Amino acid sequence: MKPKQFLYLFLPFLLLGACAVTSKRSTPITQGNPTEFETLDLSEKGPIRFQKILAADWVAERNGLIHLKDPKAVAANLEPGKEPIQIYFYVIDHPKFGRYIIDTGMSSGFRKPQEEWPVPGFISSRMNGDKLKTKITIQEWLAKDPKKVEGAFLTHMHMDHIFGSLDLPAGTPLITGPGESADSRFIHLFVQSATDRILGENISLSELKFDTKDGKTTRILDYFGDKSFYVIYVPGHTAGSLAFLIKSTNGSQLVLGDTCHTKWGWENQVPPGEYTKDREANIESLNYLKQISLKFPKIQVHPGHQSIGDK
Repeated sequence: MKPKQFLYLFLPFLLLGACAVTSKRSTPITQGNPTEFETLDLSEKGPIRFQKILAADWVAERNGLIHLKDPKAVAANLEPGKEPIQIYFYVIDHPKFGRYIIDTGMSSGFRKPQEEWPVPGFISSRMNGDKLKTKITIQEWLAKDPKKVEGAFLTHMHMDHIFGSLDLPAGTPLITGPGESADSRFIHLFVQSATDRILGENISLSELKFDTKDGKTTRILDYFGDKSFYVIYVPGHTAGSLAFLIKSTNGSQLVLGDTCHTKWGWENQVPPGEYTKDREANIESLNYLKQISLKFPKIQVHPGHQSIGDK
């Protein structure tokens, strides 16, 4: 077989392996002041009203949530099976800059019968859709506490973190980490169209830049410039995964995203399993977040899909 014929034969497979999480492209934005870990100061409470909203109960495969081959997991006799989890979104009310949310919870589309969800049936079945029980949609919550949403930060773009996007007003900015919308995995071949559908047509997708003036990359951005809300770059689970450090009126909060899904994973410093793209990078990011929590032992930590004694 000639080289050109060989290329044409395997080109479809090469293309499939490079499928992005969404076909929608993002616009890079420069926002916030680069900040060093050493300069973080959480000695005082902040101005932000922070609310954590339980949007749905669910179950997921434990070997996706936790790396079961990790020595600590082996010693704890953790085995594959179903793990109870939750879907959350977080509301950030800043007295000057207004309301933002982190992740999007659930949309009203998930109040319909399962076969009418904005997710194909084969994906719904694969992800234990029959166990997904919506408790409150973001539309329902905002109706109870109405205020304009200035923007929605996404810890990452896996579907369970964007399920509520269709309930946001058209044009609401969705803010991701570097390279997140173009994050390429084979599985995205099967979920890209569903991700696009869940995001909706009238979205504004922005991608934060973590660059300093000297051309280096920082891990922390003081987003509002007043040391109240920090966006943390934690690649590993996905290319552009983000975490958040919030100085709230009720003390400091650390939102992990899926850098760590579970309470057990956080307490034992064990990374996610099969759901994570780059485990070594995930471990590095998880260790970085752990260092923040050790520096500020009174901080309230929020794993991606479980809770640790929320106050």
